[in-house]
Amino acid sequence: MSQPASPTKWRTSASVILVSRDDGNNKDYKVLMLKRSDATAIALNQTVFPGGLLDSGADESVAWLHYLEEFGVPQEALRRLVLIREDRPAILAPQGTGCYDRFFKRSRIWAREITLRLTAVRECFEEVGLLLCRSRSQLDFGAVTCAQAVPDLESWQRRVHNKPAEFLTLCRELNVVPDLWALHEWSAWASPGFIRKGHETVFFMAFVDKQPELLEEPSEVKETLWLTPVELLRLADLGNVWFMPPQVYELSRLMGIKAYQSLLEFAIKRSGLGTTMFLPIGYNCQGSMVFVLPGDDFYVPEPHLVHEIISFPGSEEEFRARSKHLHRYTYGPGVRNLELNIAPPNGHLKPLKFQAERQKL
Repeated sequence: MSQPASPTKWRTSASVILVSRDDGNNKDYKVLMLKRSDATAIALNQTVFPGGLLDSGADESVAWLHYLEEFGVPQEALRRLVLIREDRPAILAPQGTGCYDRFFKRSRIWAREITLRLTAVRECFEEVGLLLCRSRSQLDFGAVTCAQAVPDLESWQRRVHNKPAEFLTLCRELNVVPDLWALHEWSAWASPGFIRKGHETVFFMAFVDKQPELLEEPSEVKETLWLTPVELLRLADLGNVWFMPPQVYELSRLMGIKAYQSLLEFAIKRSGLGTTMFLPIGYNCQGSMVFVLPGDDFYVPEPHLVHEIISFPGSEEEFRARSKHLHRYTYGPGVRNLELNIAPPNGHLKPLKFQAERQKL
């Protein structure tokens, strides 16, 4: 397998899977997804969780350290966000020298668990005008997030959208801090290596007691959707929305928990078990594109070094027959045949098959 001259450059980003109690049934829940605007979508009706790129000038500014201390956030509250494990993926590994304590000594060496949470909260405000922040009276660092009202919301949303560093200015003006503690680490995905300008994204999960009012940023968002995972997958099946593989995978495993409180408790417990980067490796099986994920027999030890699709001399069925441990999906133009016959990494949920679920409705 030859290596191309120019390797993939993954751009770091963060997303929020925002979960709200269902107004019609207090035990159930819905999740927030956004239809991208025609100018930003890579396909018609592309639908995503809120999120976007890390802005190093805004999200990694040392000014955040000063502000958090001025606000009265204890260092221990920040340290609780930092998960120290040997198996951290690069996107969540210690930055610089790897000394976590340097984060608390005015260094520009940041813990990514903190900067990526800042990215996720900022992008949520930019895209849908939702400010997930806490006032001083709310510094109990609870598991359910607080949505703050913003005077002159449209103007502030535009300011932050045009200049991400204005997010800190907004927090100072309102005397709040981003609610980093109610964002529970959920998963991490990277674009396949043959995509030259791919993304690596950490997904956090956040919970609200009721659906907040939203303000769609017109250049980025065409429509907001509050729906159950099954309803969203049904829309994709009908062609009304289009998902990339991470969205299909995450919605498929959310089908495994029906109740809001159960999902909240699971997310809190699971977030301490770490995250495995899902970087799909593509195999061309006589016209079928099969992507394998960690734990599959055909996954490779160093997936970040694979920058092209691998040819398999056989059919998709033959490819499957040569594998005992399966963690894969077929793609084109959407996700098909999502399979996982091993224990999910990091104590996670197993994705369920939507077709089987649909037959029960």
